[in-house]
Amino acid sequence: HQKELSRLANSNLPAEQKLDGLIQDYIKFMQEDLKFVDPVKGVKFVQKYHAQNRASMEKILRESEKWQGGLNTLDKVALGVRTVQKPYLRDLIDLAPKFKKKYKQYAAVLELTGKVTGSLTKFAGKELF
Repeated sequence: HQKELSRLANSNLPAEQKLDGLIQDYIKFMQEDLKFVDPVKGVKFVQKYHAQNRASMEKILRESEKWQGGLNTLDKVALGVRTVQKPYLRDLIDLAPKFKKKYKQYAAVLELTGKVTGSLTKFAGKELF
């Protein structure tokens, strides 16, 4: 995860592609984490992932927010249409609530998960999450 997110954060890819890559990596992370039966191991995995990747994730999210903030109304509508057609959207819709429920007592995890899913809800609709 760390190499991929660092590569994305420091690449010259458009912000939308960086965000797509971040969300796809986060989906893989959530899938891996939800396999842990032992909550202690799960928490350690989450803490390690976030510690290693927070800077890259926040950089991608800042760029995404800046890019989305500069869109005109027509571009926002087009982005909304593209967002609901993303191949990973169903996985994110299924995994995010399970992940949040598992870690509801860990505010830092929920904060970052909220930022990642929130980057899409602006255009895909809050009811999806």
